[in-house]
Amino acid sequence: MLRSKGMNELEKKDASHWIWGLIYYNPADPKLVVPKRFGWGWTFNFAHKGSWIFILMVVGIIIAIKMLVR
Repeated sequence: MLRSKGMNELEKKDASHWIWGLIYYNPADPKLVVPKRFGWGWTFNFAHKGSWIFILMVVGIIIAIKMLVR
């Protein structure tokens, strides 16, 4: 049986990949967005540089809008 490139569900739930149980940080996982450890929803893999780029873009857009509204 072939194994997929992504992490399996048990590896994603591993506590060593979660900072304070809320922030997912796993450099071995190529996915940008993963299911939350508890509850419903999704969270970013903060080891993936794409998540940081997305957050910086959102913050930049908010700052640009605030500057334009002045």
